[in-house]
Amino acid sequence: MLLGLGGPLAYTMASPIYSSGDEAAHVDYALQVWRGNLPVFEDGLELQNTVGFHPPVQWTSHHPPLLYVLLAPVVGPLVDAGDVDGAGMAARLVMVALSVALLYTVRAIGTQLLPGVRGAGIASAVVVGLSVWFVRLGGSVYTDTLAALVSSLAFLALLRLAQGEGRRRDVVLFVAACAGCGLTRFSLLPVAALFAVALVVVGHLPGRLRPGRAWTAALAAGGAVVVTSGWFYARNLALTGNLSGSHPDWAARHTSRVARPVHEVAVDPVFWSTMTEQMSVGEYPRLPRALEPAGPWTVLLLLLPVLVGLGMALVRILRAPEQRAVRLVLLATVLCTCGGVAAMQVMHHAGGGSAFARYFFAMLPFLAPFMVLPLLQVRGIPLVLWGVARATLLALELEATLGRQLRGAQAAVYPGPTWYAFGLTVVGLTLALVLVVTQARVGRWRDQPSETPPAAVRPLDAT
Repeated sequence: MLLGLGGPLAYTMASPIYSSGDEAAHVDYALQVWRGNLPVFEDGLELQNTVGFHPPVQWTSHHPPLLYVLLAPVVGPLVDAGDVDGAGMAARLVMVALSVALLYTVRAIGTQLLPGVRGAGIASAVVVGLSVWFVRLGGSVYTDTLAALVSSLAFLALLRLAQGEGRRRDVVLFVAACAGCGLTRFSLLPVAALFAVALVVVGHLPGRLRPGRAWTAALAAGGAVVVTSGWFYARNLALTGNLSGSHPDWAARHTSRVARPVHEVAVDPVFWSTMTEQMSVGEYPRLPRALEPAGPWTVLLLLLPVLVGLGMALVRILRAPEQRAVRLVLLATVLCTCGGVAAMQVMHHAGGGSAFARYFFAMLPFLAPFMVLPLLQVRGIPLVLWGVARATLLALELEATLGRQLRGAQAAVYPGPTWYAFGLTVVGLTLALVLVVTQARVGRWRDQPSETPPAAVRPLDAT
């Protein structure tokens, strides 16, 4: 709870409302939903924000409406009362609440995906909760946080069904989360389809999931997507000529972005270094020059834990005969999801789209449980060092956000509340690290079932 509130709330207070290119358009979409309409690209914005950036067209109109239905009850009344800036800040607070829900989901995924690894769930929440784009997206009005939440919920339901729990509520969760994917982003449709295919494959492997239940859940999820969001993609097709609702001709005329060959983007080191800035971003003038660039931090805090963790996970799966095939399918599902997200962004950038690191944040909830495998070694000391390093960088990033010099009239920032919220993050991180280190010390008893744990350990183990 503290990690989910702290970082996003700090960024909410440190960044002027509507200071990014898309935020006013997202709030305007919610306003139009409140007024009973769906926005149209060419009609522009109804929101009359006098600070920050005001887009010339409604360039978020291609997004499905789920996020904006959630935002409309807080945005509409405040705009109607004349408080346009307050409406944007209230919408940000809804995003903070969604961030908390995302961390709870990540914790559940880590616990479910790595059974027997003590502290895996809360360590996974630490990794995601301290990431750059969890903080920034959780404190801004964008679709990314909700997209991560609904796709993570779908994956959590897939894990529970695949590992044999198979309760009716998990089927309902899988169907609802897949429908939420379709109602949040066009790019989540292939992710939901991948999860449905993985569920059917697992249903035909030796295990506790029956084929009939797997097919029922998969087909119901597909039907739910068509029923809940098919009408919106048909509307996109009618208005723009494509299902995604994109306007490449307008972008080519009014922006400096240019199309590039796909293979050129796929091997461009600048593209990959930008997109992998999930644990560090930009430069840090307060650090020594050798520690200033973001690249080394990306390697140490992201790439190295991911690669080592995936290798450790594969070894664990191959050594354990129980449900080996099922766990291999789940690992392959994670890798295919991340590979699909990367491929979509390569094609998006090759077609003239932007290359923003926030697009790769969608991978992090799926990779975090594997990242924590090496960080939990040696009684969790690597995770402590990782957390201290990342919290330090976060403080420097918030300081840089508060000191930004932006063009034009800007809304106020709130340094005091920013640092109070950062304090919540520090407290949450400290508590989490204490829990993880304590669990790591008693975890050896669970790894040795033939041993009888001491009585002093038994209550904590049961908890």
